[in-house]
Amino acid sequence: MMDISKKKKIIIIAEIGVNHDGNFKKAKKLILAAKKCGADFVKFQNFQASKLSTTFAKMAKYQIKNTKQKVSQFKMLKKLELKKNDYPKLKKFAKKNKIFFLSSPFDEGNLEYLTKNLKCKIIKIPSGEINNYLMLNKVNLNKHQIILSTGMSTNLEIAGAINIISKKKIYLISKNEIKIKNQKLLNQIKKKIFLLHCVTDYPVENKFANISAIKNMQKIFKLDIGYSDHTKGILAPVIASSYGAKIIEKHLTLNVNDKGPDHRASLSPREFKEMVLNIRTFENMRGNGIKKVEYCEKKNISVARKSIVSKTQIKKNEFFTLKNITVKRPGNGISASKFFDFIGKKSRKNYEQDQLID
Repeated sequence: MMDISKKKKIIIIAEIGVNHDGNFKKAKKLILAAKKCGADFVKFQNFQASKLSTTFAKMAKYQIKNTKQKVSQFKMLKKLELKKNDYPKLKKFAKKNKIFFLSSPFDEGNLEYLTKNLKCKIIKIPSGEINNYLMLNKVNLNKHQIILSTGMSTNLEIAGAINIISKKKIYLISKNEIKIKNQKLLNQIKKKIFLLHCVTDYPVENKFANISAIKNMQKIFKLDIGYSDHTKGILAPVIASSYGAKIIEKHLTLNVNDKGPDHRASLSPREFKEMVLNIRTFENMRGNGIKKVEYCEKKNISVARKSIVSKTQIKKNEFFTLKNITVKRPGNGISASKFFDFIGKKSRKNYEQDQLID
């Protein structure tokens, strides 16, 4: 399994979620699509409706709108379940197709199933479980890396969740402030916990994306931050990459017009592939941030820059003045930046017009 702390490139997660609509064959097709699109991980969700929701919990407005039905969450989720023995098959299928398998547990039982039965070394905690201390308390950072989504949460809640996961007070939390309590402890979890900025709606309107929160989270928590995107289109993940996101997660579907709750906030395979290509292009263009003369520029210096040249004929021992010298291309003579150093000096030889001064 990949150690995400050692990955130099931006990690791209194709979030399948429930876009398989409870269909195992469709889940396999989504794995193949994720691989073809260039994703590093394909991510599922491990849940049973009976453990995730009461029978009377209402659907969210976006779920009603996207599914075009109004039933209980339990009934909706029941239709979206995969069988428990589907997951090892999907993990094996992902490995066969050379893409990493990832999944989100929604209760402590499924966390145990992922870590012990499926031997998953990386666990993705979904936004809705950030206050599920019953489950978070079961996480073992000695054995696993955690990607924690932070939709619907404040910085104070994020700090609280990290402290629970770590079993230690990494952060001191007051009413309006978060401070690092122990830098040594923080250093120990830096390669273990990764946060994803997220806004939980499907889809998210652009005005609520708040992508600059990535930098704020980096400043507060001193951890690697990624972005779980629910906006429409591919622009937000690329912007998030430019803000320093180390991980990008985006929903993938085979058909954005399917009736499940998340399809409308997902990308088609064609769009997902375009997103990946744009992120990889950004990485290639980003550089190291240090301003220097790039290798590709060197050949153009003599063409584009200017040298000191004679403006008129100049005789030996004649003084250089504004009237008899100027600057012109090419730039392979004495740099134009030395122009004023020559004013008032004597010429050591004769020059014809437009001759490089040396």
